[in-house]
Amino acid sequence: MNTKEAKELMLKYLIPQIERYGFKPPGKGSEFEIKRKVKSGEDVIVGGFTDYNPIQKIIFSFSKRHKSIIDILKVLEVKGVKLSPPISKHTGTIGSSYRLLHDLNTSEYLPEMQTEADVEKCVNLMLEFLEGTAFPLLDKFEDLREIDKIINGNEPWITDVGQSYTFGAYFNFSRLIIAKLCGNPRYDALIELTYSKLERISAESGNSFHGRDDLSKPIPALIKILKDVEPIY
Repeated sequence: MNTKEAKELMLKYLIPQIERYGFKPPGKGSEFEIKRKVKSGEDVIVGGFTDYNPIQKIIFSFSKRHKSIIDILKVLEVKGVKLSPPISKHTGTIGSSYRLLHDLNTSEYLPEMQTEADVEKCVNLMLEFLEGTAFPLLDKFEDLREIDKIINGNEPWITDVGQSYTFGAYFNFSRLIIAKLCGNPRYDALIELTYSKLERISAESGNSFHGRDDLSKPIPALIKILKDVEPIY
């Protein structure tokens, strides 16, 4: 079984079960991005296959793209601040997977596939996770305050590395944007936490910190932009 065959069979069993949740079939290619439009922006199931033809394995994760956050990140770029990677239609806000939520060392938790029956079995396992865990979380995270509780609560995250949820390359930015949009009373303390972390990293690497007033740098520029942003709740 090659990746094209594996994808076709996966979609044969998966799409009819998740279309009722608003998800649409993906485009061509061995990887897949199955999306649905939601009030906040977009929900995505993304993945691909480990290609050991004739043996295949499905690897997948899920994420939410909050337009309100991505729009503010785009303002940074418009003002000439370089973000790495640049903001694109694939930029996510928060994501996770079976591996992250269960603290596994591998993303290959689904069994190997060589036959159509194997694919059907894997899709049933995917559906068990998607319907039981992923979709309820995506619905919950429509409200940014639910994300704010996780990363900016009583024990605010220092980083998303090793955590149950990932924010890609934009954790420092997203956490401040979310805090401001949610009217988090600890917003100023979160700014200080972010700067302290960056200053410590600079010192440990032997580099000088660029300073808190250099508006050519992402965090100072973002904080200036957020001064004019009102909470949405």
